[in-house]
Amino acid sequence: MKSRSEMTILEHLAELRLVLLKVVVAVVLASVVAFLFGDKLLELLTQVSDPNFITNQWLCKLSSILNSPDLCINSHRLSFTNIELAGQFTLHIRLAIFGGAILTAPYSVTAIARFILPALKDKERKISIKFLIYSIVLFITGVAFGYFIIAPIAVHFLANYSLSESIANQITVQSFIRTVTQTVFAMGLSFELPLVVFYLTKWHIIEIEVLKRNRLIAIVVLLSLAAIITPPDVFSMIIVAVPLWLLYEVSIFATKWAKTKD
Repeated sequence: MKSRSEMTILEHLAELRLVLLKVVVAVVLASVVAFLFGDKLLELLTQVSDPNFITNQWLCKLSSILNSPDLCINSHRLSFTNIELAGQFTLHIRLAIFGGAILTAPYSVTAIARFILPALKDKERKISIKFLIYSIVLFITGVAFGYFIIAPIAVHFLANYSLSESIANQITVQSFIRTVTQTVFAMGLSFELPLVVFYLTKWHIIEIEVLKRNRLIAIVVLLSLAAIITPPDVFSMIIVAVPLWLLYEVSIFATKWAKTKD
């Protein structure tokens, strides 16, 4: 058998195609399994609007202690509608694919990493493995924060927002699922910020002075964003704004650390 260094470009492409084919097959098989538990996946995503969801319960209890009714969110569970003939079936398929992709994510990442790592030098390989581990940990942390904190607050805000009293909110289940998954995924990506900044600084693409100089602007932007998506009380805004601000500060620390590693 040829070593990786002896393989031609076409042979590398053929191997990559095989790796991607294995990943696709794994996702398809996992999606079939996830299809059987479609109702459970749907319940997992919709329960962020349930009064019994842990975050909603905690905030409602805290609202009683602080005598701040606005702090109690999602006190009534939303009802969903479907306006498309094949809407529920399509949603079931999408949930199955989503579940299959999540279940096979560790295998997919490992398979692709095994294809790439042999082509790297020892130092590059160590950096890549660390980057992979840190990025996974940060992404999972961001997803958890998005699911347990941001999603319930965002759902409450959007479901109760009213431009005119003459317009009744009839929420389709598809739009709800799309909003929750996009919110959770966005927070997962947001938590990658310190790691991205670390490497951008290490490669001298950005400098720490830029981040420090724009700190006040960043704080104003983060507070404005938190004020928009949260209920009209200071505590909810702080719950969202503080972690985002901490990410920015961690990013500044990452730039300092990157300089010490040069």
